[in-house]
Amino acid sequence: MTKQRIRILQFVAALLAIFAADAFAAGTASAQNWPTRPVTMVVPFAAGSSSDTAGRILAIGLSEALGQQVIIENVGGGGGMTGTARVAKAAPDGYQFVFASVDSMAIVPTMHKQPLYNSVTDFTAAGLVVDQPIVLITRKDLPVNTLQEFVAYAKANHGKMQFGSSGVGSGSHFSCAKLNAAVVRASATILIPSIS
Repeated sequence: MTKQRIRILQFVAALLAIFAADAFAAGTASAQNWPTRPVTMVVPFAAGSSSDTAGRILAIGLSEALGQQVIIENVGGGGGMTGTARVAKAAPDGYQFVFASVDSMAIVPTMHKQPLYNSVTDFTAAGLVVDQPIVLITRKDLPVNTLQEFVAYAKANHGKMQFGSSGVGSGSHFSCAKLNAAVVRASATILIPSIS
């Protein structure tokens, strides 16, 4: 990540902290002193993940803007559902929030008959702070150099093709499955677990 992107994230974090403080102040009389202690940002994915990295960069700007340390707590599991559920059940005092993603707020809850939280009613979005593109990467020895060449190769070799993702229900899994459905129509799935 470039220094410019880090600065942008820190600036966005500062703005979000100001909006959060204003919203909290409007809701309670004790908000004039908020925060009086460190605030916890739950990252519902493994330490070292892209969400963890972005959350830690964001925490720097939030800590400066709030005048209190923002502590990162990685609570992985269930495609982000475990950590997100913990925040949904936390006291609504502004001292714990989740660094959510499309995985934990949209994909995973729709895959369960009884999700541990309701993304619509249990949370309020503060803002979009990271745009994470998904990139198609192949082995160096695969004889393709463009997406069009990849599609042609995949169609010709669909019985041999595999893809890896960080887990069923993850954004990378759905992206690969969508590409597979659109292009190949038949492929094996290889799950690559998150780093923990």
